[in-house]
Order: sequence, then C-alpha cells, then structure tokens
Amino acid sequence: VFAVALVARIVFASQIVFPKPEDTAYYVDVARNLVEGRGLVSDAIWSFQTPPLEFPRPAFEVWLPLPTFLAAIPMAVLGTTFAAAQISSVLMGALVPVLAWRLAADVAADRGLPEGRARTLAIGTGLTTAVYLPLVLHSALPDSTMTYTVLVLTACLLMSRLVRDPRGGRLTDPRLIALGLVIGLTALTRNEALWLALAWVI
Repeated sequence: VFAVALVARIVFASQIVFPKPEDTAYYVDVARNLVEGRGLVSDAIWSFQTPPLEFPRPAFEVWLPLPTFLAAIPMAVLGTTFAAAQISSVLMGALVPVLAWRLAADVAADRGLPEGRARTLAIGTGLTTAVYLPLVLHSALPDSTMTYTVLVLTACLLMSRLVRDPRGGRLTDPRLIALGLVIGLTALTRNEALWLALAWVI
C-alpha cells in the first residue's frame, strides 16, 4: 500500500513545479527563509487584519508552523527548491493510505468480519486511498493538509486502542503519552486540533 501511494504521489508531484495556492506558497516561502538563516518570517502580507502591515513580517499569524518545519528539513539538505519542499508532503501523503488500511483493519476486527472479508476491506481501503485524487493532489503541495491528516488518523488509532484496552488509564501508558504528543503536534499544524482533543475528552 505504501509503495503504490508513494509512486502515485511522486509521479503527480513531478508535474507541479510551482506552489500554486497561496497557503502552499506561504509555507514554502517561510521554510526557505528559515533555511537561508532569515528566521521565521514571511515576504508577503497574507492577512491585512494582523499588523504590522509590512514585510518581511513575523510568520504564522494564521497558519501554524509544523508544515514549514517539515518542508525545511529536505530543503536544508537538497537546496531551497520547491521540489525539495514537496518531499515531506509526498512522504506524509504516502502514510495516509497505510493508516487508512490499519483503521479499516481495526474496523473489520471490531465488526467481527471473516478473515477474507477483513483483508479485502483493509487492502481495498488502503489501495483506494493510495490513488484517490484529492489525497494525491494535496500530497504534492507542501501545506498542512497531509500532515494534519496523518496526525488525526494516528490519534484515532491510538484513541481506539486506549478505549478498547485502557489498562487502568495510567499516565505512564506509552500509548497515552504518544496520543498527547500527537495532539500537540496537531496543534502545531491546524487550529482544528481543538476538536481532536475534544473528541478524546468525550
């Protein structure tokens, strides 16, 4: 599943040579500035509601920093090109079908499906997700979409395991610590992380 997803995303990402939507351009610009030693600043005014209305200006008045940090890692090694920035998003995007496969396998187990049907559901979900166009498209764009998706799916998998087998709910449970880290990283990706935390509380 991972191999199919990765190949599909690499082929598609090679066709996109410029950060087209403004949020993608924003993340790539800040990552480039960070790698070049200018710090977390943006060379564009994205929102006129957040002074100072000048540039370069401090980054992340609206969008959050984790996607920029992930894009900056390959850019630091391979150069400050858009293709280098795409690597993190392609890899994150290729993880989504693997997580979807695992989630479908868990659902099959919870529903008590026979082994053959469970395997078909899990692999079918993974392969469908691997080539589903909206997910392939966003995997080619270094923005928050795929990072957020990976973190939310990971949190859902951890939550279901904790609910199924709480083991007393001890704070030292590695699964609970991992869930806290995942929700924290999600909060550095999108503001909607609040709803993920609320889902865990509920």
